[in-house]
Amino acid sequence: MSTAMTQRLRSFAVDLLEQQGALLEWPEHEESGLAVLPRSTAALLECPDSVPITATPTQAGLVVNLTSPFLERAEKIFPAAASELSLKIDTLYLKKSAMDEPVARAFAFPNARVKVLGASADRVEYHYWHFAAMIESDERWEDVVTVVLNSRSRVPLDLPDPLNNSDACAAVLDDIVPDITIAGRAAGGIITKKSGPFVQRLEQRMVRDLKRLKDYYHALLDDASPVRNRRVVDVNQQESRKLAVKLELDRKIAELRERYMLRPSLRLVALVRLDMPALAVKLNVQRRDGEKQITVFWNALIKTLEPLACDHCGAATFSVHFATDITTRCAACARRED
Repeated sequence: MSTAMTQRLRSFAVDLLEQQGALLEWPEHEESGLAVLPRSTAALLECPDSVPITATPTQAGLVVNLTSPFLERAEKIFPAAASELSLKIDTLYLKKSAMDEPVARAFAFPNARVKVLGASADRVEYHYWHFAAMIESDERWEDVVTVVLNSRSRVPLDLPDPLNNSDACAAVLDDIVPDITIAGRAAGGIITKKSGPFVQRLEQRMVRDLKRLKDYYHALLDDASPVRNRRVVDVNQQESRKLAVKLELDRKIAELRERYMLRPSLRLVALVRLDMPALAVKLNVQRRDGEKQITVFWNALIKTLEPLACDHCGAATFSVHFATDITTRCAACARRED
């Protein structure tokens, strides 16, 4: 490793540890020094509270080097809080014509009578949730997953990145608590689709390895059988051997399943809040003896009506069924409830 890189890593380590409250004695001209760490920091770095610190891989202690686990462990020290950015777009074109026909073209309401009551200009906050997704198993799958939600209707949408919009500017928005639960559920669906080939490959490998294990241990039993060896074998000894092989096979299978177990994790990296104009379209819904007013939004960025969110699974849908309490259902959830 170059001298310049060594110096940069050294400076990074010193600054990071001192920010955590550590006491360091590591003169610049010395290869190693001493670090006295807070107990919590020492636990994250997996080292003693008082430990030698060095850039030389061959020395004992806390090794600050690209070949050591220091950087990987140091990542745990950084704050877990995600960054948040608030933006607004002051003006956008909003559709002015009647919304009866656009609603009829966009939506299907199979089990209710729906009437457009009117439309009015409004402002809506959209939340862009950026997650770091990971699945650990015998291999690791990682990706960044973005979920965009209308904060009012809570419907997941596919919208352009506001950071690429020249009309979006920094803003101070109302102090609200965005619902990460809905965003996490939507992210889970995206992860399932994107990680599908990875999971399928792991499952195929596990099936292959299971077959090899079983074939190997079954062959051990066959080799030990009296017929194969053409000699008299004590029955108790034979049964003991079978039991031992079976127990060993069960243990190996358990280890294999543990190795291929999927351990998913989802970490919020950033939240971008975008406040912008939208057209709120009021609908009156009648189903049997029930009646309720709901709102759909015409989105000024994509210049079309947004779908509604299924109140049961959260999926976006233009084929909207209504339950007896006039909550929304997508077609799949409606079929399951029939």
